Amino acid sequence: MLAIGMAAQMLGVCIKTLRRWDEQSKIKSFRTIGNHRRFTIQEIKRVLTRSNKKNSMSVDSSLKRCALYGRVSSHKQKKRGDLDTQIKALERYCREKNT
Repeated sequence: MLAIGMAAQMLGVCIKTLRRWDEQSKIKSFRTIGNHRRFTIQEIKRVLTRSNKKNSMSVDSSLKRCALYGRVSSHKQKKRGDLDTQIKALERYCREKNT
């Protein structure tokens, strides 16, 4: 049995999200005598598997959007073209990751 913090870390969500999922019956928890939530490894795997299936069948990648942010801290960096270099690197990364 996993404590809520460890379960949240494994799922990549915050503790508040995990509590909300429990209240919405999206994930099953057990309560200790002290009324603390505990999660089984099997339940964590089930939620991870379900979310992976959803992600693989999600919106067509041509419809995805991603915001990019690049910045320079000096006029000298801007003159050298550092901002353009950053933006190109960010765009390349997004294309490679399909985001």
